[in-house]
Amino acid sequence: MFEHKPMYWYSGLYLQPQHFQVHELQHEYWRGRYQLLTQPYAFGVVKLVLNLAALSDEVLSVHKAAFVFPDGCYVDCDVNGVLSARSLRDCWPEREKPQRIYVGLRTFNHNQSNVTGVADAGSVGNITSRWVTWPQEQRMRDAFGEGPEAEVQQLTYNLRFFLHDEIAQATGYTLLPVGQLHCTGDGIELDHRYLPPCLTLYAVPQLGQRIEQLCQELTGRVHQLEELKRPQTLEAEVYTQEKSTLLLALRTLVRYVVQLHHCQETREVHPLQIFGLLRQLISELSCFTDRCSFLGEWNGREEMLEKYQHQDLALTLNSCERTIIDLLNALVLEPNTMIPLQRESGGYYHAAFNVTGTSEQQRIYLVLRSDNLTHNEREIPDDRLIKLAAAEQIDGIINRALPGVRLYYQEIAPHGLPNRMNTHYFRVENRGALWRQVEDSERVAVHWADAPDDLQIEIVIVRMS
Repeated sequence: MFEHKPMYWYSGLYLQPQHFQVHELQHEYWRGRYQLLTQPYAFGVVKLVLNLAALSDEVLSVHKAAFVFPDGCYVDCDVNGVLSARSLRDCWPEREKPQRIYVGLRTFNHNQSNVTGVADAGSVGNITSRWVTWPQEQRMRDAFGEGPEAEVQQLTYNLRFFLHDEIAQATGYTLLPVGQLHCTGDGIELDHRYLPPCLTLYAVPQLGQRIEQLCQELTGRVHQLEELKRPQTLEAEVYTQEKSTLLLALRTLVRYVVQLHHCQETREVHPLQIFGLLRQLISELSCFTDRCSFLGEWNGREEMLEKYQHQDLALTLNSCERTIIDLLNALVLEPNTMIPLQRESGGYYHAAFNVTGTSEQQRIYLVLRSDNLTHNEREIPDDRLIKLAAAEQIDGIINRALPGVRLYYQEIAPHGLPNRMNTHYFRVENRGALWRQVEDSERVAVHWADAPDDLQIEIVIVRMS
């Protein structure tokens, strides 16, 4: 039985290829063990760029690829490895189900040859050995002296694609999941709902994009809370315990948002570090509510915060995103309820309005946000052209040219709401019959025929201090 022990060199030893093979294998084995022991989850995709044009033709191939396998073996297809393309026809019978894809490397077998000589790159796809060699040898000069040149033949790792349905028969291979495919009306596409194990934040573009989107969301929340730093907000007569809590939350957010920005700029960061930051953020944000524990466990919910899943990063990321957004909504939107309206055709916007009856201690604002509203040539939106009413009544109001719920334009941002160049506020009259019909129907609609294409509309209910 072969064991990974140091080679015993001594004078007079009759050298055979096996002596050098044992020496190399022993070093490769312990180098891989050291890497896996000193860095948790030290395997996964290093870089992967699939050939999407070939994928549309049902061929699985790569432009660039590099992996560290679970045994610690590093393979770069531009340097020391080759990954042959394969057809997906006739090997994926149930197209309605997503198909996970793997890259496999043959495990070393001490009882047989592990190298196959090939005549050309086109024949590699049929080879199952761990390494392949090319017939042409490379001439190499003496790197340490002035000796003559020698011909050197090098080994190339031979990688293969496997589908999830095939892994039961893939005995003798070390497998690494690298993605997931699904069928759409446009053909076979990469399924972004699955993120494979990665060694860096941008090993696969989708992971980096997800972290960027979360970072943008958190940055937006920071800017929203930064309005509390305005001098008029910090005056003693309006400084309440609620604002003090929000300022503490702002301090928590900026501490982690700047670290996430730093990781994005660094790029070569292991996902484990990113998820560690997100779990710390969840733990600190949970201090501002009694409905969630520091471990991300919500009262009355069976769903818990997922532990780090290196083999399925999307599972962990989805759980972290949901928990963080829920905590931020509970934090920021308990005093102010924010209801985004969904755009429909013809200038219509709709949303559910299942908010308990408003009172004199609350004010309601219609918020219009568009980059077009910052241009000097565009006038302030005419509140007579913007109709707000219960969803079931909006068409009748428009057809009869009747006024909707009364709106009052606010020249400056209401106290406690963001003061942005691209945002306009209208105070909603919430004491009349038209507004009561909105509350009774639990559906609100807004119509503006000349609305900009990028217009976003929200209704904000502000509790007065």
